[in-house]
Amino acid sequence: MNRVSRPLLGAIVVVIVGSASSAAARTLPPGFQPVSFTAVSERDFWLLGTAPCRGSQRCTAIVRTTDGGRSFDAVHAPALPPSGTTPELRFADRLDGFVFVPWRGPFYATHDGGASWRRLALGRVVGFATGAGTVFVVTSRSLEYSRVSANAWHAQPLPFSSDGSPLALAAHGASLWLLGTRPSAGPSPSDELARSNDAGRTFLTAAGPCVPGLGGELAPASTRVVWAVCPTGMLGAAWRSTNGGVSFVRLRTPQLVNAAQIAPGSESTAVLERGVSARLLRTTDGGKTWRATQTPGAAVSVGWVGFTDARVGAALVQTRTAATALWRTTDGGATWSNVRIG
Repeated sequence: MNRVSRPLLGAIVVVIVGSASSAAARTLPPGFQPVSFTAVSERDFWLLGTAPCRGSQRCTAIVRTTDGGRSFDAVHAPALPPSGTTPELRFADRLDGFVFVPWRGPFYATHDGGASWRRLALGRVVGFATGAGTVFVVTSRSLEYSRVSANAWHAQPLPFSSDGSPLALAAHGASLWLLGTRPSAGPSPSDELARSNDAGRTFLTAAGPCVPGLGGELAPASTRVVWAVCPTGMLGAAWRSTNGGVSFVRLRTPQLVNAAQIAPGSESTAVLERGVSARLLRTTDGGKTWRATQTPGAAVSVGWVGFTDARVGAALVQTRTAATALWRTTDGGATWSNVRIG
C-alpha cells in the first residue's frame, strides 16, 4: 500500500513528540486526528496524525499495529509543521520509513522502525514512491533515489523538463512512471508519461492520459496494468493501461469530480471513490462495470483508499459527526467494516 496518495487513519494508541515517559506515551490522547496510512502487510500498518499537546497546539503522532488493527503501539514521531500541507507517512518495509510534507518539506527517514528519525535535505518533494528496495523522490528539478535502508542519495535529471505543474510518481517493483507536463509555447494535446523498467536508470517518454497542467494520479497494479484518474478542470476521468503505460483506455464510470481516487487491488479489480456522495464503487472486470460496495455507514468524504494486497484494503473517511474513521476490507473491496478508534 505504498503508493503516492492522500491522508488516512486507524484505531490507535499514540505518541506525542516530546520527552514523555514510555508508559504515558502509550495512552491515546483525546482529539487524535489521523491523516496518513501506510502498510507493509495485511497485519502490519502505521498511522500518522496529530493530537493536542500544548494548549491549543497540535503535535505529530504515529502509531503501529502488527495484528491487523486489534491493538496499537506508539511509535516516535518527528516534529512536523502544525499547519499547512497534509504530511504523508510511507514505510517500505518494517524498518525503513519516510515522513514528508509534499511541496513544502521537511523530509525524514527512519531505519529502525520509527524509533528514531533523521531529517534529510532533498528540497521540495513533489513525488514519492518505493519499489525494488529503492526509494524515489521527485523534486522540481531532479529525480533522487536511494536504497530504502540507507541515506545514500543520488540525483539525476528528470526524464522530461517540467512546467512546474503537478507531477505524479508511481512504482511497482523495478517499474517506474512519472506523469507531468512539459513547458510549451502553446496548447498541448496531452501531458507526458515517462516509463522505466530498470528502476529509473533509463526512461521512454510518450503522451500520457491526463490533461496538461492539471496533474493526475497513477496506480499500478502490476508492471503491465496501470490505473489512473485525471482531473479535467470540470470533472474527473478514469483510465486503464494494459501495456505498462504505453497507451490508456478511458473507462466508463459514473460522473467523477476532479478529486476522484482509484485504488486497484489487482489487474482486474479496483475501488473507485467518485468524490460524489463519498460512495465507493467496485469493478472486477477491468472497469467495464461498477457496483456499489457495502460500507458500515455514510461518509462525507474519503481522504484516501488503497490496497495492501488483492484482498485487504483500507479507507480513511470523514463521517457526518466530523470524526475520522478507518474502514477495512478483507474481500477485495466488496464489503467494508469499521476499525474502532481508541
